[in-house]
Amino acid sequence: MEPAAPEAEKVHQGRGYLLETFISFRYIRSRRRQTALSVLAIGLAVAVSVTSVSLQAGFQEYLLDIIVKDLAHVSVSPKEGEEYIYLYRTLMDRIWQLEGVTAVSPRLSAPASLSHKNNVENVILIGVIPSEMERIYPSISERMVYGDLESIHQENRMVISKKLAEKLDVELDDTVDARFPDANPLNLMITGIFDPPQGFPEEMTFVSLRTARNFLGEGDVVNGIDIKLRDIYMADRISRELSATGYKAESWQQLYPEILRTIAIENLENNITMLLIMIIAAFGIASVMYMLVLEKTSEIGMLMAEGATGAMIRNIFLIQSTVLGLIGGVAGAAGGVALSLYLKGMEFEVEAPGWEEFVLPVVIDPRKILIIVVAAVLLSLAAGVYPAHKASKLDPVIALRG
Repeated sequence: MEPAAPEAEKVHQGRGYLLETFISFRYIRSRRRQTALSVLAIGLAVAVSVTSVSLQAGFQEYLLDIIVKDLAHVSVSPKEGEEYIYLYRTLMDRIWQLEGVTAVSPRLSAPASLSHKNNVENVILIGVIPSEMERIYPSISERMVYGDLESIHQENRMVISKKLAEKLDVELDDTVDARFPDANPLNLMITGIFDPPQGFPEEMTFVSLRTARNFLGEGDVVNGIDIKLRDIYMADRISRELSATGYKAESWQQLYPEILRTIAIENLENNITMLLIMIIAAFGIASVMYMLVLEKTSEIGMLMAEGATGAMIRNIFLIQSTVLGLIGGVAGAAGGVALSLYLKGMEFEVEAPGWEEFVLPVVIDPRKILIIVVAAVLLSLAAGVYPAHKASKLDPVIALRG
């Protein structure tokens, strides 16, 4: 019994694809040098892209770690026209009732001039509750070189940065004079010295709330409240809710817009660079495929004379370009991952202006690597479209003549 027409057509198509695939692989093996160059072009493009993406992901994670660990997510300031937050305890109770709040720390900041011997430095004197501030800026306690943050519970005690201590030429238990116009002069003992986190202003100093109030001659007031959230992306919503009460509330996105701007610019530049690299590599494959069409003109004519259709000829070259892209993509991805791991394993250090040295961050994201490989395959396929189309339109008689 003869098979139905649709089934026979499927069998014929299946055999056709097998033949086209067989011929494609034969062409790949017969031109080893050109094949190696094509695979190398795509492989290098993918390897560079994977390494670049890993470095970019590490850089973004590094910035987000700073936000999560070393910065306040929302900062509240006094109402417009007011210098202080007078009912700050009531406001703090209200903040604690908001969803996702994990820490609330009041502060009273004021400019001051510190002097020791003949050294004078302008600083920001910040009065805090140490236990509450540690939950906002845990790195301060973690990076104490001498003394501890809790020591400022006592009056007239101060914690300063290591660089500021060097400029003032002070050590632990030394005293400094704090002065400023319209402020009460204080004699402060240094009870802690810390190594500031990356990007942390060295002129920031910490005292107790009571010491700051004595310096300013004020009562039970603050001029700022810092908030930490479980989810940093809730900051805008929380700041809007607090702004509705009349206070000035700013999220970390508003306070540090350069972080988001830097991430956006890095993403755009990286994507454009990767795309250009991939396109250049794809043009290399297109050139190789076009040369192959010219070299195999007679063979293409023979295939057409034996009954091969234009679609079959086109498929032969499309399969070949796809296979080259796949091999190059997989090899390049492996090379890119190996290079990224090597860079990460070296613990390469970079020193940015005004920042301390830090280990080069590298994060390998399998999803992004897969996207890069797929993009390489698709671009390779696109690169083979014109040569394949050109081959499929050859006149069999002319092609047989070479």
